[in-house]
Amino acid sequence: MNKKDMRRTDWRRILRREYISRDCRMHGLRGKESLLVIREVTGPLVVHDAGEDALIVEKDYAWVQIALEGQPFWLTAMYDDQGRLIQIYFDITGGNRFDAPENPWFADMYLDIVVNSRGELYVLDQDELDAALAEGAITKEEWDKANAACARLYAYLQENRESVTELCGRIYRELGERLASL
Repeated sequence: MNKKDMRRTDWRRILRREYISRDCRMHGLRGKESLLVIREVTGPLVVHDAGEDALIVEKDYAWVQIALEGQPFWLTAMYDDQGRLIQIYFDITGGNRFDAPENPWFADMYLDIVVNSRGELYVLDQDELDAALAEGAITKEEWDKANAACARLYAYLQENRESVTELCGRIYRELGERLASL
């Protein structure tokens, strides 16, 4: 399992970044939301998911991230340099950790859900989760939990895509204004 943090400190591709975060409360759960603005990169990053090429990392692109305590997912909404939403990406996690309050992290459980720029919803990397089980990198219990979390989140997103998109846009604007005033 890979460990990923909110500041994306492991990404050598990002040469210069701006970052701001704040505590949040959603549906009675505490968490953290952040804005990472990518100011300089070694090169762009294009992903190919479900028939769509999406440029997700480039100069002046921004990522909104939301992590909630006790939830098995991590939301990342990606915006281009004009502030247009590229996609919303949900990592299914082994839990979100807040022991470093300014830089929460999670253990990636391989499965992902994407809401692309056209509003289409799909699951990625079931094969990676299955391979992790076959190789002994995760237990059957972890495999079951990841699949169950993915199914619950997918069902939620089928009914609530628009409100999640609006929430991400609001956080993008608010944190962007705070970052600009610093």
